[in-house]
Parts: sequence; C-alpha cells; structure tokens
Amino acid sequence: MGGKPEKSPVLAGILSGLMPGLGQFYCRQWKRGAAFLVGALVADGALGASVGMFKLMQASLSGTPADDAGSILLRSIPLLAVALWSVVDAVRTAKRFS
Repeated sequence: MGGKPEKSPVLAGILSGLMPGLGQFYCRQWKRGAAFLVGALVADGALGASVGMFKLMQASLSGTPADDAGSILLRSIPLLAVALWSVVDAVRTAKRFS
C-alpha cells in the first residue's frame, strides 16, 4: 500500500525459472537481475552446460549413448545453482513488495 506496486511472488519465480534475472527485473531490481543474468551466462559459457545438454538430447533422440553424460551433468550443477538461487531470490523479493 506504500508507493511500491504489489508484485506476484509466483510470477516472479516463474520468470526467474525461465531465465535467471527476469524475476528480479519484474520486481524492478535491475542490478540484481543483471547480476543473475550475467552470472548464469558466465557459468554456462565457461562450463558449456547448454551445449552439453543439447548434445545429450541429440544422443537420446538418435538412440546413441552419450559418452560424456556424467561430465555434462556435473558441469550443469553451477548453472542450475545460479538458476535456483535466482528463483528463490525473486520470490523473496516479490514478497517484500506484497
């Protein structure tokens, strides 16, 4: 009821689940959103998680076993951690506006 419009924690969480930082942008937390987005991009770029996941999907669709599936999954953990942290932070941030 103050000067800040209410924000939906559910929508903020969904947005950050789609792309880290979007929920923070929705809550008008520009620097936090940019930090989560850049963090996810750096983690993915440095570890090649997205490229590895695409290779895993192609291997599973073609029926051929992926030789480096374990490595790909391990490299995905930091990206998943940033994404999960972004979702939790977006929900908490939105609750402060409610």
